[in-house]
Amino acid sequence: MTRRCFVPCAVLAVLSVGVFLAGCASTAPSRFYVLSSLPAPGPASKPFTDQGRTAIGIGPVEISKYLDRPQIVTRESPNELKLAEFDNWAEPLGDNLPRVLAENLSTLLSTEPVAVFPWRGSTPVDYRVEVVVTQLDGELGGDAVLVGHWSIIKEDGNELIAIRETRFSEPTGASGYEALVSAMSRAIGNLSQQIAAEIQKYLP
Repeated sequence: MTRRCFVPCAVLAVLSVGVFLAGCASTAPSRFYVLSSLPAPGPASKPFTDQGRTAIGIGPVEISKYLDRPQIVTRESPNELKLAEFDNWAEPLGDNLPRVLAENLSTLLSTEPVAVFPWRGSTPVDYRVEVVVTQLDGELGGDAVLVGHWSIIKEDGNELIAIRETRFSEPTGASGYEALVSAMSRAIGNLSQQIAAEIQKYLP
């Protein structure tokens, strides 16, 4: 009996290994994404303020817990979310988002680089922008949606001078995750423009 089953068992073992290796070979590679900031202005563009006259800080920036994960989140329905299996953020969204907001505000206001909370160095911050993002997701091939609220605090006296609700929707124009992240970046650019226009009211 042992001799009769030896060959079939060996064949089954080889076939099992082959199926396992084939499954490994067919696994899709992981892809990693980051949000992008607004393009730098051209030489003919006019700045909103005199460069370097006002120090601006961004943060704290809070994001909803469901976004605080490596996987990119998409929305299947108003109540159902899906985590991408192979499409991830290249760095925590809680780090990437504040940096992009700071870069955008620096570009839009033509100021020195905007500080990101927590501040470092001895340069005081004149205006601080706090942001809470309650939704940043979307449907593949549909729209990317950004929902939240933000406020501006004048550090001299810790005075709250503006608070706004915000919602932006940007079409992806394609079905992939790269198109979704690009649409998210445009929505964040819209938010940055909204904040910059408000800050401009208080600048000399």
